[in-house]
Amino acid sequence: MPTLHSALLSLVAVTTTRAQGTCNVPEHEKTDCGIGDQKGCEAKGCCWKPVDPNPSNLPWCFNSPGPSPGPSPGPKPGPAPPPAPPGPLVGCQVFSGNQCTGDVVETDPSFEANRWFTPLKGEEGYQTSFQDYGRLVAHADVRYSDNTLTSATVTVVAKHKDPSVVVSCILGGKVEASCKSEFSAKQKEPLSIVVKGSDGSEVQLEDVDFRWNAPDVKPRDGDYRGGQKGALVEMFGWPHADIEKECAELAKLGYMGVKVFPVHEQVMSAEPFQNMLNPWYFMYQPVSYRLQGRMGTRADLRKMIATCRSVGVRVYADAVTNHMSGGGNDANTHHRNPQAGCTKWGNKTSSLPGGHSPFYTQDFTYTVGKHTGKQPLQEFPAVPYGPLDFHCERALSSWTDPLDLNAGWLTGLTDLNTERENVQERIAAYLTDLIGIGFSGFRLDAAKHIKPDDLVGILSKFKRNVGGSLPTDFFTWLEVLLGGEADLLMCNPDSGYNFGSYFTGKLAKAGFTAAEINQIKTWNSGYPKEPEKGVDDCSIAKSGLQRQVIQNDDHDQQNPGSSSRDMGDQGCVLIKGCDEAKHRAFEVELFTNPPGSTDNKNDYPIRTVLSSFYWGENSVQGMPDGKSDCSLCTINCEGCKTMPYAAAYDPTSKGYDTGAGKYTRVHRDSSIVNAMRAWMGLTELAPREVIV
Repeated sequence: MPTLHSALLSLVAVTTTRAQGTCNVPEHEKTDCGIGDQKGCEAKGCCWKPVDPNPSNLPWCFNSPGPSPGPSPGPKPGPAPPPAPPGPLVGCQVFSGNQCTGDVVETDPSFEANRWFTPLKGEEGYQTSFQDYGRLVAHADVRYSDNTLTSATVTVVAKHKDPSVVVSCILGGKVEASCKSEFSAKQKEPLSIVVKGSDGSEVQLEDVDFRWNAPDVKPRDGDYRGGQKGALVEMFGWPHADIEKECAELAKLGYMGVKVFPVHEQVMSAEPFQNMLNPWYFMYQPVSYRLQGRMGTRADLRKMIATCRSVGVRVYADAVTNHMSGGGNDANTHHRNPQAGCTKWGNKTSSLPGGHSPFYTQDFTYTVGKHTGKQPLQEFPAVPYGPLDFHCERALSSWTDPLDLNAGWLTGLTDLNTERENVQERIAAYLTDLIGIGFSGFRLDAAKHIKPDDLVGILSKFKRNVGGSLPTDFFTWLEVLLGGEADLLMCNPDSGYNFGSYFTGKLAKAGFTAAEINQIKTWNSGYPKEPEKGVDDCSIAKSGLQRQVIQNDDHDQQNPGSSSRDMGDQGCVLIKGCDEAKHRAFEVELFTNPPGSTDNKNDYPIRTVLSSFYWGENSVQGMPDGKSDCSLCTINCEGCKTMPYAAAYDPTSKGYDTGAGKYTRVHRDSSIVNAMRAWMGLTELAPREVIV
């Protein structure tokens, strides 16, 4: 279970007292409460039972199927009568439409009538950042002419609420009635796009960045193999501006690249969640695919990538493509929970400077759209996605059922229907935008919750968009977390839901070459204890280790009690009590003698090092980027536990920095650096050389 999402939907807590014996329930009946510490878990009326080792990734804090409500919203109430005449539901009722069970996974087509919930100018709840999304939505689709990435066709895909309205576009200041135009390397600046309707509606899209404007990656000594071998540093919680400053040091130390965390527009709030303001896992709740994330604007990102490439450091993204925000975590100003004394709450915001995009979900709602007279459903106009682009709501209750894995709402996150062609096209366009601004590749978050065949469709469309073949220095890696479902996901190609040889076989049939298939890698969550479980057919001898990405410490483990990986005694998490010397030894082993390898020079070509941060005072799990500081709180601020700002960049650091709320900077440790350099065929650096 990807525990980075495990606390997302505990929107309203209910304190209860457990009846004796109700915590002794079968493993398959446990429902994750999303609380990471025993005191907090029991205070919210949940059961606490640590499981270590935990190969099946069972929750430590859970509800049993009894009458007591837990801290998460719980099951929806029975169907409520529709409002008549159109208006809010009475009492404490909430809408319960679009729930599904059995083999049903698609949202009923009739729910398309619920679209266009966004208020218009002058109406209650309207913000200027909503533009005219209540009438008009659009996105840019970029397709490069060939694999040189030096020319491209831009097509604006637009939809108006009224089909009779004529839509036109302004591309780079030039009116294009067809909303389509070709561009070459003569286009030196990002392309501005404005979409207009003949009814006066207007939407300004994000600028389009073209790959030809990103600097070439400066060549460096070392066994980088054109970007197909090397070590990445995962800069957890580092703002773009700090990474930009660190890139010169990363190049000097010998790292091939840096992986940043989600850069899309994402959920933010001025109200604490479980007494924390903007915990890190909010980054994994997309609001749109605009590159306006918590860590910086699109302009900040563009500048950072250009700086890093100019000194020889590649940059990799963390792409969240399985889902959007959590149900009830949206821009609707009216929510309530009948299971929590009819407690009400308002809207979330986002990381977009100066406002937020509109975004809506169906959960905990009781009002109707002004122009539809219907309940809100899943609608993310700035993408744009509408109700039919999501699976109908169903709990993800089985980790070995392919239907549940693909269509279940992972801890309540609104699940995209990636079987739909338009959804695949939109995701491919987003991934193409990442390449356009200068990323060399990306991690695909929660990939095991996207059907393997759908991933092949998405990656095929992405490949078409970047000129018909994958860039030679590109690679991607899939997050496929393993527990008791390793046989389904990796070992058995005939399981019906396999990311091993079934997946690679489908890639081959879709026209991917052997070299390109090697560029589509799997993050091996079985490493270091059971690395064979993370490879195709669970056989290293048969499949080799070329499609593997490995690491010791990872960001999903940065929560108390989180145990989405069972490393046993062969790995550890620094900020959860792991001794510095022990942690260093595991990180060094990553480069000198990683378990499962018989050819260290060539096996596991991509290896990553997490550079994280310690929790704040009293185990506060905000981020030290300044946006978890309670001085920013404006709603229900009593009890807010602050995480003060700390600078991520420190040119004097030698690695393994300590202290509450401080960045660890593990990647600067001289022992780790020199182990990595030896693996890359580089000479050893003296400890003093590790400081800029």
